[in-house]
Amino acid sequence: IDYPGANWSIAFDTVDINNNGMIVGYYSDGSKLHGFLKNGNNFSSIDYPNSYNTYALGINNSGQIVGQYYDNSGMHGFLKDGVDFISIDYPGVRGTHAFDINDSGQIVGLNWDGLKYHGFLKDGASFNSFDYPGAYETWANGINNGGQIVGRYWDETRTNYHGFLATPVPEPSTLLLLGSGLAGLAAIRRKFKN
Repeated sequence: IDYPGANWSIAFDTVDINNNGMIVGYYSDGSKLHGFLKNGNNFSSIDYPNSYNTYALGINNSGQIVGQYYDNSGMHGFLKDGVDFISIDYPGVRGTHAFDINDSGQIVGLNWDGLKYHGFLKDGASFNSFDYPGAYETWANGINNGGQIVGRYWDETRTNYHGFLATPVPEPSTLLLLGSGLAGLAAIRRKFKN
């Protein structure tokens, strides 16, 4: 997949494709990096306003795109929803990258505190940073519609990278609702058996 007229394009490893076949990635024109969206045979360039490099890294089935951009103040994540860009900056850190978005709008990526990287989940206005247990650094690279997160971590010896899968655990209140729902279904089933 080559962006027309580009010096080079990246369409593997750090790009994404949604169920509609829309593909995101990034390319160089020789002076800076630009994100791109490929929809069928049509390419469109993605540039965060006033940035000097933009990377499109994730897309959901609604066509919302996430990625990262660099400007004079540093590195930032972004969400592109239609024509609107929203900057994503994890509070209190020196840099943010957004790698993926699911159909619920949950975004994963990493934040840099000036010393090392930490994974994050952004759900609505809420940010949650996390590290794999015993890891020196953690990267959250992908999230599916079930909320499962995949990524990698650098072990505490700083000699090896490893992959991880994080599966969300329902909160106790969700389990109570689930239990109540199952009890209700059992009662209905008994009623129809009689």
